[in-house]
Amino acid sequence: MKIFIKYSIIVLFFLTANVYSSDEKIGRNFVDLEDIGDGYNIHVMYVIPIDGVDKEYDLNSKISMLLYQIDKWFNSKTKDRLYVHGQNLKFDRKEDGKIDITFLRLKKEDNEISKEGIQAVNVLQQAISSHGFNDPKKVYFIIYGGSNRDVCASSQLPSYASEGIIANTAALYYPGKRSGSCIDNNGGFKPEFNETAKAALHEILHVLGAVPQCAEDHLVFDSEGTINDRIGGHIAIPGDIMYSVQSNVTYDKAKYLDYKSTNYYNHNNEKCLDIARSRYVIPTVDNPQLPTFAVK
Repeated sequence: MKIFIKYSIIVLFFLTANVYSSDEKIGRNFVDLEDIGDGYNIHVMYVIPIDGVDKEYDLNSKISMLLYQIDKWFNSKTKDRLYVHGQNLKFDRKEDGKIDITFLRLKKEDNEISKEGIQAVNVLQQAISSHGFNDPKKVYFIIYGGSNRDVCASSQLPSYASEGIIANTAALYYPGKRSGSCIDNNGGFKPEFNETAKAALHEILHVLGAVPQCAEDHLVFDSEGTINDRIGGHIAIPGDIMYSVQSNVTYDKAKYLDYKSTNYYNHNNEKCLDIARSRYVIPTVDNPQLPTFAVK
């Protein structure tokens, strides 16, 4: 029996070491490269579980294409508002202008993460932090190459966390639900602003602070036995990128980014967070805002 256990440990160690060595590929970064700006940015990571299959999304332009579509849509919806030419999301970039994407294989199996459903982002945040990805200036957007029991994407909500509690991570689960629904039905890594891109941007805006509790149309879900009972950060305006419903399914395509300018973008409520004045968008205003936290 002791011999069998010892043999099993050796085999597991060999397989794990082999997986990690096979992750080393030309052009791949395992660290957050040195910042070329002030350090306040959205750092992107391709994260897979220890038993996950490396699809090389960080190397084959899949993630870059997704982020391009997200930023293109965001810019189009901000033109002629605070700035004539609009604003862009402040993704962490390399000296050549390309997005700095970090690869990380976790020591956790996919099931450990997937079973947490909408709360899986909290597991991911703690996991990347334990590997040193916890820069206080950054927020993190994870493309998780694994499954999720309930959702296609989720995010931590700074406005619902007490100050001092880390709430800096958003995640897209790809392929996501075990049914495959996260990449079907107008989704996937495609050169268009589809359901996958919409879900990703929705969660990124969450971790940047939208929709703040002080917003005019801020919505908190009721306790109805759904996976997102009491979760806030949304508005009940169909067509808005931050629209959602109690069942956690968005029934309308995203057409607007706070088109009334009263909730989370370019509004006049000085005491309420405004994405247009966030440190994580460019051009960046003087005296920019960081995500706000709940009162203890």
